[in-house]
Amino acid sequence: MRSKSFYLLLALLYCTQSFAQSAFTLKGIVKDATSGESLPFATVFFAETTYGTTSKDDGTYELVVKSAGTYDLIVKFVGYKTYVAQVTLGESELAEFDILISPDTKDLGSVVVSAKKDRNWESNMIEFRRIFLGESDNARQSKILNEEVVDFIDDIETRTLEAYAQEPIIVENNALGYEITYYLESFIVDYNSNLSTYFGYTIFKEMKSRNKRKQRTWENNRKLAYEGSPVHFFTSLYENKLQDEGFLVQKAQDIEGVGRVLDPREAQLFDSLKGGKSNISKQLPFENILYITFQKEYESELYQKRTNRTPGRLSVGKVEKNKPQQSWISMLDDNRSIEFEPNGYIYNPTAYYSAGYWGFEKVAEMLPIDYRPKKEN
Repeated sequence: MRSKSFYLLLALLYCTQSFAQSAFTLKGIVKDATSGESLPFATVFFAETTYGTTSKDDGTYELVVKSAGTYDLIVKFVGYKTYVAQVTLGESELAEFDILISPDTKDLGSVVVSAKKDRNWESNMIEFRRIFLGESDNARQSKILNEEVVDFIDDIETRTLEAYAQEPIIVENNALGYEITYYLESFIVDYNSNLSTYFGYTIFKEMKSRNKRKQRTWENNRKLAYEGSPVHFFTSLYENKLQDEGFLVQKAQDIEGVGRVLDPREAQLFDSLKGGKSNISKQLPFENILYITFQKEYESELYQKRTNRTPGRLSVGKVEKNKPQQSWISMLDDNRSIEFEPNGYIYNPTAYYSAGYWGFEKVAEMLPIDYRPKKEN
């Protein structure tokens, strides 16, 4: 999940797309922006992928990816600000890019990680797990390996809960077979509005299975997590294969005094696409709300129980069997379109808000953006 407020330094290393090449390399040196000295052992990675490395003794780094396209380049180093750059590879097999990172001068004041975890911390951690990992079947098979690095600011007056971690959060997802390193930048729960927001930067590492049966289970679960996901949706839209892939899109609008009105007709999104800023990106402009139904998978019982729960009551509404997964998106603030690439990468992920099934799926459902289901023979 990418930042909602971080400035992305645009580092365009791309002019013309070349799909013939099988690998692309980005290399350079990580340096202190003030002194110019090289920085060894900095963590350098492309967010939401399996591509990551550590700078060497002389500060040099090298990242190799299999597909051309745009990536979020992240650099983390203790005592320095998080470095974020939007990097596009594809002009040549090798691109060089030196990175200058600045010392973090913010005053943490009295905010320190508590050595003693009391009952309040335990209660806050339960809430953190629920919001961060989610409440799905995959979330039940996931765990945070180093919960002790997370601490909280529980403000009773403002009725908000803030979580922070001075070290990366390590998540072991036994449902999908990934170890996720999550650099948490912000986590806030506002109990007044009953809304929660969090963002950070992730790097994935495939777990090793003890047997082939476990590996097959992981691959099947990954396929299920991918199908119907935002990445699946935008790659299908780019290729004009929404119907073939099982997506039904309809327009909706909130009308004062009436409520939400759904247009029963199928929206022809591909016809409304416009050219993007690069010669491979496209823009999806729309107004009001888009309902996205994935007809090849059904909503889980856990999801329906959560969404049908009546406040103040223990019982839940009726659970429907064979109900297709439904999500909806709407633009935020003054944004007018979503720009994306053929691999599902979204240039401006903070331009829109997603709810429904997409809103239900959290970190435990996350896959590397470079993941694609294996083709069946």
